[in-house]
Amino acid sequence: MLERIAKDPQAFIRQQGWASVSLDGDHTLMELRYLYEHLQARIVELIETLDTLHASPDYEVFLFAEKDAAVIDTIAAAQQEELEKEIANLQAEAERVAEEARELAGEVPF
Repeated sequence: MLERIAKDPQAFIRQQGWASVSLDGDHTLMELRYLYEHLQARIVELIETLDTLHASPDYEVFLFAEKDAAVIDTIAAAQQEELEKEIANLQAEAERVAEEARELAGEVPF
């Protein structure tokens, strides 16, 4: 990243959505201080984002998948199995509720 900034600082500044910065030495101390503080805040924000990412279960899966790509297929299969069980449970519940509704409506099946 530092190489990219060094090659074209203005392009990097535009990519970040910052106002154009003149790098010709005409900056006042206040402008440079503002830019410095803005960069510090952005660095802290990115560090916090990385910390959040590293603490997430998704990152753990990523690390396992780097070691063994089959982990993704294993996890997907387990999730599919759980979803199929949940679908079956919900269908049974829906049938039970429908039966109760029919009984309440006086449509008792005899």
